[in-house]
Amino acid sequence: MSNNIEELFLEAARVFTLKQFDLALELFNKILEIEPTHIKSLEARAVLYIQKGEIEAAKMDLEKAISLEPENPRLYYRLGQVYYREKNLDKALELFTKAIDLDPTYPAAYMARSQVLRDKGMEEAADLELDKAVAVQREIAKARRIVDF
Repeated sequence: MSNNIEELFLEAARVFTLKQFDLALELFNKILEIEPTHIKSLEARAVLYIQKGEIEAAKMDLEKAISLEPENPRLYYRLGQVYYREKNLDKALELFTKAIDLDPTYPAAYMARSQVLRDKGMEEAADLELDKAVAVQREIAKARRIVDF
């Protein structure tokens, strides 16, 4: 069954990238009917809900995913994006920080945190976050070169 779910997920992801949102939603729903704890589908459906402006539905999926996989930094980052869209800067900041605590090499989370700090008028702190994002990206690139020769 799980092989079938992975195939369904890949198809859902493919149609999502083609912006066929209704079909993608249908497929993610189907996966989650079969396996309600499929994290990747919960996250992807949340992203789809964000695209459609269905913020509460996105929050519910992400909060459920976090309850199932509390060590997954991407889920906190996504939920931070939701709160940022709602202009809840404190909650967004808290979630981006949690993502970074779980994965200190998460450039997108540093950049998001920088944006929140800038929106709060904290320019110097925002610049520091951007510097961290760049430093992390540099370290990741350096590590890849070592691995790839």
